[in-house]
Amino acid sequence: MNNIYEELIMSIGESKLSGVDPNKNSFNKILDKRELDRRKEDYKSIIYLFDIIFNSKGVFANLLEQGYFFALCDKEGYVIKLIYDQKLKDYFSRLHFVEGVSLRIEDCGTNAINIAMKLKRQVKICGTEHYCHLFKNWNCTAIPIVDYYEREIIAYLDMSTLNIDCLKEESVILWKIADYIEKCLWHMHEKDDYLSSKLDHLDRLILSAMACKYERKIVLKEIGISERTLRRHIEKLYELFDVNNDLGIVMKAINNKIIDTYGNLL
Repeated sequence: MNNIYEELIMSIGESKLSGVDPNKNSFNKILDKRELDRRKEDYKSIIYLFDIIFNSKGVFANLLEQGYFFALCDKEGYVIKLIYDQKLKDYFSRLHFVEGVSLRIEDCGTNAINIAMKLKRQVKICGTEHYCHLFKNWNCTAIPIVDYYEREIIAYLDMSTLNIDCLKEESVILWKIADYIEKCLWHMHEKDDYLSSKLDHLDRLILSAMACKYERKIVLKEIGISERTLRRHIEKLYELFDVNNDLGIVMKAINNKIIDTYGNLL
């Protein structure tokens, strides 16, 4: 079903069947801090890119001054990052609209994020098309974020305004933001592949042992190599990962998915 209006009708019916109160005026399904922190850690690369886009000198920063706000959601529909002008802080506080809230249809009825999740494409929803009262003055556009390296949708991005007409170019602006994030993710994967290709089997064993033991003298016994050989490989890892201490190469290896936090080779 590709017709947005047909999907809206179906979505409203689903909202009713889910028992969502159309008069609700605040968000009440929110992740606890521990779970939110875990999800933010999983999405730290995208969140990092998101922050770069909206820094004070970024090309999109002026959108916040115009009243736009942005919600980055994980693939399950939970908000993992909010970007907005501080003028909206009190309003969002009254709505309990914070990082960790669910925008899934069963929790807050029809909205742009859960419609985009269903259709797997960019959608736009005006205020009166939402199911719940809390969205009635929101004009929203949402788009999937695709990891083309892994060939899957990994997140959703919403761009919204309150009580004001949207820019005619809004859909293009949101697409450009998503496209920038997707291209950066692709380059990150390419960098990961490059680093991984430069590591031999002994490099990986050293990284694994260091993640478990850290101390070089224990690593020597674990792997059964000479101190000179260990030093030569660690110097190589320093240069490859652009760090200057043993903990740094372990952290870079974890971040680049060469080993996990327990030292297991990936």
